Amino acid sequence: MVQIYKAAKGRKPGPVSLANQLLTIDELDHAGMGVCRSHQPVVFVEGALPGEQVETRIIQKKSRHWQGQAVKVLQSSPERIEAFCPHINQCGGCQNQHIGQTDLLAHKQQAVAQLLSRQSGVSALPWQPPLQGDDRHYRRKARLAVDAQGKGGPSVGFRAKGSDKVVNIRQCAILTPALQSVLTPLLQAVKALKGVRAIGHISLLDADNQLQVCLRVTRDLPATDLAQLRSLAEKCKVSLLLETAPERFEYLSGERLNASYQPATGLNLTIGPNDFIQVNSAINQAMVAQALEWLDVAPGEQILDLFCGVGNFSLPLAKAGTKVVGIEGVQAMVTRARDNAQNNGLAVDFRCMDLSDSQALLSLPVKVDKVLLDPARAGALELMPVLHKLKPGAICYVSCNPATFARDIAILAEKGWRIDKINLMDMFPNTAHTELMALLKPSGATGKA
Repeated sequence: MVQIYKAAKGRKPGPVSLANQLLTIDELDHAGMGVCRSHQPVVFVEGALPGEQVETRIIQKKSRHWQGQAVKVLQSSPERIEAFCPHINQCGGCQNQHIGQTDLLAHKQQAVAQLLSRQSGVSALPWQPPLQGDDRHYRRKARLAVDAQGKGGPSVGFRAKGSDKVVNIRQCAILTPALQSVLTPLLQAVKALKGVRAIGHISLLDADNQLQVCLRVTRDLPATDLAQLRSLAEKCKVSLLLETAPERFEYLSGERLNASYQPATGLNLTIGPNDFIQVNSAINQAMVAQALEWLDVAPGEQILDLFCGVGNFSLPLAKAGTKVVGIEGVQAMVTRARDNAQNNGLAVDFRCMDLSDSQALLSLPVKVDKVLLDPARAGALELMPVLHKLKPGAICYVSCNPATFARDIAILAEKGWRIDKINLMDMFPNTAHTELMALLKPSGATGKA
């Protein structure tokens, strides 16, 4: 785990040395970064694997750790494989293409176990098999950046490593096949627009009911540009929208129909162009099914779903016959969640609440049987004491940040909670992201939650 430290007052971190370092890598952290502990301070090296000797360019020095990038592998690990993407050395995504996903998950699991042991004293974890899917063709939602200010013509693609520079892409193997089929004609059309400088970014969505392309524009596009975009949309059979102001959309082509997806069989959830959706459909469905299985929900139970979004977990829980209270901090998503419940013929009590506000948390239901929470990367620190006081039979914590998860779990562990099940979920293959799910129970609880 890479910690960020501040230099002591009156002292500034030393300048980065221009000389490369020859390092031997001991292990990977949970983001897939190589870790050299024989060097002091410890060095985290992007692109390096355990057992490798690598020539490392140091890019940042702090008092307790350095960060570097492997520029040459002198002794290679048997786990090293060839990257599949031609943009690997420029694009800032898919950082871990140099190791297979099964090997990477094994290293990440070990790193998470060490992190939990250090921060919360939790050891001998009851690991369950990870949720895995295809490591390519999985991403159903993406955002392309546009830079039309350069002298070499417009650039459309993803951000470069550690930079705001936009890398022109020709292909992206992690996009779903449907999005990949749209990518090339879209890139060509956008670069040819007269008003390309008015385009901030482009959102792509492969929903269950449509392919959607949404251009964020800062001013009106010329009529000729609009005609070209409509022609593209008809040719590629996509719904094309312009976002002319925050959350203000204009349909250029396609049916005026909200995009939708299925978190579980028989449920259809609608989402707006800017709504959050898990980008990996297969892993999302497996994750939802696992959460219901681990919680062992029964009809009539009172379930509290925190950070509920548009109902990704709430509606499957309600379909299972439970009484769900779903809480989300964004009013627009609460409104969408209520619509989704109504459209699916389900009754869910959705509420808008700031879940970081300790006073607001006092209005949480007094009696709940079980809790599910799926917070953002910041975690749910303020919620931990509240959840303990609610005395649920079980807590299912879905995390996209092992560091804040470990911090939060440490509070519950001090109060007697234990991890009953835990596993990794490969939501973002080939990347530094690590997602996990854990089922927690109060000490003494056995059998069903």
